Amino acid sequence: MNEQQLKELLNELVKQPTESEWVEFKLNFHSEHEIGERLSALSSGACIHNKPFGYLVFGVEDGTHYIKGTSFNARVKKKGGEDLEHWLATRLNPRIDFTVHEFMCDDTRHISIYVIPATKSQPVEFINQAYIRGGSITRKLNEFPDKAAKIWKKENTPFEKEIAK
Repeated sequence: MNEQQLKELLNELVKQPTESEWVEFKLNFHSEHEIGERLSALSSGACIHNKPFGYLVFGVEDGTHYIKGTSFNARVKKKGGEDLEHWLATRLNPRIDFTVHEFMCDDTRHISIYVIPATKSQPVEFINQAYIRGGSITRKLNEFPDKAAKIWKKENTPFEKEIAK
């Protein structure tokens, strides 16, 4: 995605009436584990709601959806000696090909967006635990068996019939 497409995506996401099972807003970094849990939850939420992607957006105020910018930069953040992106990817099962985009919304507001593909056939686990969002709260998926069942029962498009990017 180029910078213009990222700005358009950001503007579409902040138009959402509230956070949901497939989109979450944060102002700044909290913890590596929290991001991993959100990747799991947003991938599952996107699947349940038939969205191709879930989004974790840093730099947007949760309640107002006001774009304030963030001091968090996912590209330079490390966990131990490892890049955060790699650290997260190796702890997700099944692995999903999420992407991280960093850009300036304007001259002063930095934004970081995780674009998270919807899981295809099973819940995505982070360190052996799957998560889901209920409104604006992230919880363990095993507390919501009906939502887990929706993911497991999801019809998959055969690879040959998927649209090429």
